Amino acid sequence: MKSILFIHGMAEGTHSLLAKNIRKHLPEGYTLYSPDLYIDPSKSFEKIDQYIKEYNIDILIGHSLGGFMAQKYREMPKILLNPSLGMSYGFLCRFNMPYKNMREDGLKTFRFTTSQCYEYKVMEKTEFDGITERELDVTIGVFGKRDILTRLSAHRFKKHYRHRCMIPGTHFPTEEIIRDYVVPEILKLGSRI
Repeated sequence: MKSILFIHGMAEGTHSLLAKNIRKHLPEGYTLYSPDLYIDPSKSFEKIDQYIKEYNIDILIGHSLGGFMAQKYREMPKILLNPSLGMSYGFLCRFNMPYKNMREDGLKTFRFTTSQCYEYKVMEKTEFDGITERELDVTIGVFGKRDILTRLSAHRFKKHYRHRCMIPGTHFPTEEIIRDYVVPEILKLGSRI
């Protein structure tokens, strides 16, 4: 039995369509958890840590901002799906932005503040520090060929990691792309750990 933690992107939540589609196409023996996370990085990392311990997580899958967060977990097997590496550069401080899907915590909007943007920029300074041989073996970057939101992340990833997979599609892969490209990468990684 393998436990997976899906770390959603900035404007998503537990009911992320990506998480639903991954869960739908995983074979028996895999369980996927997808909790609501926050814009505030310290609150999100606290919740991620809790899930890793409580559910004995074997694999992280991080999408977009979630990919940036997952990348911080050195030597933990992970798939970074269109990760926002160097992600603060594209952020503008916005107020009352809507979440894309319903969240268990009932939040409907979020606020990305200047201090949070600064906090992410500080984290980016050490984004690729501490990469070990094990980290290189258990980290897979999966990038949509037509993803304009995180286009530079694929190049940044390639400079530091070994396993990069280019797939069809954009920032939000369709169910078919999840089934045909993302889930096979999860299974490959799962067979190596």
